[in-house]
Amino acid sequence: MAHVEPAHLVELALRNAVPTEADTEALRHVEQCDRCRDELRVLTRLVTAARSAKALDLPTPPPDHVWHDITRKVSQEPTPPQGDDEGPDSRTAPEG
Repeated sequence: MAHVEPAHLVELALRNAVPTEADTEALRHVEQCDRCRDELRVLTRLVTAARSAKALDLPTPPPDHVWHDITRKVSQEPTPPQGDDEGPDSRTAPEG
C-alpha cells in the first residue's frame, strides 16, 4: 500500500467521523510505516493541543493601528527596483 495521503492522516488525527474501511486500511499501513506513524503522531499531538487550548492561551489581537498600517502598505503602488533598466548585466563581453 502507498503512503497514507496527508489529508487522510489529518482526518485520522481529528477523529471527527465514524471510521471507514479506508481508515482501517490506512491505520494498518500506519502500523507498518515509520514515516506515516510519525506524521500521524505529530498531527494527533497538534489536534490534542489545539482542542485543549483556552482563550487565555491565544495571543491578543494587534491594535487597530497595526491593521491600518498593513492595509495602507499593501494598497500602495509597487516601487520599481533600483538600478539599471538595461537588464541584469549591461556590460559587454570583451572582444578577443
